[in-house]
Amino acid sequence: MMQFRQIEAFRCLMLAGTSVGAARKMNVTQPAISRLIADLESTLGFRLFNRSKGRLEPTIAGVRFYRSVEENFLGLERLAQVAANIRDETPEGISIACLPVLATSIVPVILREFFKYHPHVPVTVDSISGPEILVRLQDMKVDIAICLAFPSIAGIEVETIMKMNVMCAMPAGHRLAERDVVTPGDLDGENMIGWVPILSQGYKEELSTLVKADSHPRHVIKTHTSHTRYAMVANGLGVSIVEPFAAKIWRNNGVVVRPFESNISYQYVLAYPGGGIRSELMHDFREAVLKVSANYDFGFDEQSSEYQI
Repeated sequence: MMQFRQIEAFRCLMLAGTSVGAARKMNVTQPAISRLIADLESTLGFRLFNRSKGRLEPTIAGVRFYRSVEENFLGLERLAQVAANIRDETPEGISIACLPVLATSIVPVILREFFKYHPHVPVTVDSISGPEILVRLQDMKVDIAICLAFPSIAGIEVETIMKMNVMCAMPAGHRLAERDVVTPGDLDGENMIGWVPILSQGYKEELSTLVKADSHPRHVIKTHTSHTRYAMVANGLGVSIVEPFAAKIWRNNGVVVRPFESNISYQYVLAYPGGGIRSELMHDFREAVLKVSANYDFGFDEQSSEYQI
């Protein structure tokens, strides 16, 4: 049976690269490291390292095994940190995962509201992609996430907080900036900053809307992040169908945003690891999210955006 000490020795050896370094990390002798690794290999039934010219090189099997070890150790380290915080009476903290565009727009406003009642609570904000958010939630490595809606997934609970129609972004001075509303037909022949196929859930809807209107813009650039789309527009490289959160940020950088006539909308949700047991802090953070979502200033005419809370 595998022993924790053996796994610890293996991890230290992978991180240090030498048995001498691993021995220092564990405060044991070099022969003790070699013995622990040999015993682990015997238990596993495969070699973790090749020994050549006095050097240890991880085998392919060793690298595969290390990935799983590291995942489990991260969970153990988090438990150790929680225990240390309880022991030292450190305030409970919360960890949030969100899309990068939300981290630079609505999340700071939410935290400002939250800190009115919990000014000393440590908060970690992890701005990552949608698929990464789902993995963090399933692995229970974050307490809560703010992201785009996604299909039902076992082990994750969701709560809708906002639904927003997409907008059309263009450089200041562009001919479409004079329009109150931009239609799909208006984009015919325009240079356009679009989504990378497959990576974006909005790609198919966007393409379908343009096809139905017999509109054929030139997709000169494709990307999968909102801020990148806005940046390309700001530099005069084309127009783009965009989410609304970054509009206020890019308005001061030469980007004009107008309502886009379509049925394309984005639904934003709060997502939690499954289980249903949440602390008072999490309930208060949720209240801050709902309050800010109901009154958030997007920096454009909200009537024309037709958003729903």
